[in-house]
Amino acid sequence: MRSLPISPLTPTLVSGLITTVLCLSACSAPAPTQDQAGTTDAKSEAAAPAKADAATPPPAPAKAPSCVRYCFDKTPCGDACIDEGATCDMPPGTACTADKRPPPKFRKGDPARNGLVAVDIPAYNKAQGDPVDGLFSLQQAFEGAPDLADTSKGALRATIKTTMGDLDCELFEKQAPYTVANFVGLARGTRPSRDRKTNEWKNIPFYDGVVFHRVIEKFMLQTGDRDGTGRGSPGFFVPDEFDKALRHNRPGILSMANRNRVDPRTQKLRTDPRTGLALGNTGSSQFFVTVAPTAYLDDRHTIFGRCDDTKVATKISKVETQTNRALGMDHRPKKDVKIKTITFERGK
Repeated sequence: MRSLPISPLTPTLVSGLITTVLCLSACSAPAPTQDQAGTTDAKSEAAAPAKADAATPPPAPAKAPSCVRYCFDKTPCGDACIDEGATCDMPPGTACTADKRPPPKFRKGDPARNGLVAVDIPAYNKAQGDPVDGLFSLQQAFEGAPDLADTSKGALRATIKTTMGDLDCELFEKQAPYTVANFVGLARGTRPSRDRKTNEWKNIPFYDGVVFHRVIEKFMLQTGDRDGTGRGSPGFFVPDEFDKALRHNRPGILSMANRNRVDPRTQKLRTDPRTGLALGNTGSSQFFVTVAPTAYLDDRHTIFGRCDDTKVATKISKVETQTNRALGMDHRPKKDVKIKTITFERGK
């Protein structure tokens, strides 16, 4: 499966260019994007304008639990839906028995060119060979590290150790639990990833030795691709997790690269015409750290953390770079800047 580069949009390209795929890799699109295939093919229906209301619930049989048509407004719980405010031990992504839209059937190597609706991610990942059932959780990410799982010990923090210094960051596990789980799991090796050379799924410290493949002064620095081109992928997607309280409003924001596309009319994510849900959810392993406010990335890239001191990030953003698209280089540092490793702890 051929992937396109993922890279964040530079501030000077924002106006008029946001119609292209957001990429946090070698792509020239305006916003951070990750090099991975998009979701729908060329024959897919045109996206309809975004709408706030979900699909109309089907009539419920007498004495049967109520269930929204697509199980999107209420919590999926096994083969049923439960009301708002109720809890369920089942992971999200399970459709209702009364669902009038069966989950799509994906094939291995399917490009997700136009994005996915979040509820389809587990089915898509499974078709790619992902050994994880459902969405990877924080509990799975913390496996073997009880101190990390103990939230009473304080906020979850990451130290991204690079060849130019350390980035100390707080992770927003409450606002973006699946994104944080994915990041922690890949870094610790508890989240399986696909080796693109052997096509085998392995548990490795994914980020160790990975380069910052795209660095732009007064914008951001991007990393997370083991291929070092922005076109690489760990073999799966994670859902977008947007929170109105989290904005790209300062340096030091940790955010996910992706290949999400935007509607040129609204500058927002496109909408699936059948469900009314946003088409996106194409983040995986690539992420970026801002070195300036980048408000136009809000609600297009998942914010999952914040780095306290931005001196190291700013220093990295100023290194000499080179661009050669034929070689997969887009503002790549001439001298490699790498992640040595990423460690985690809890504390204030």
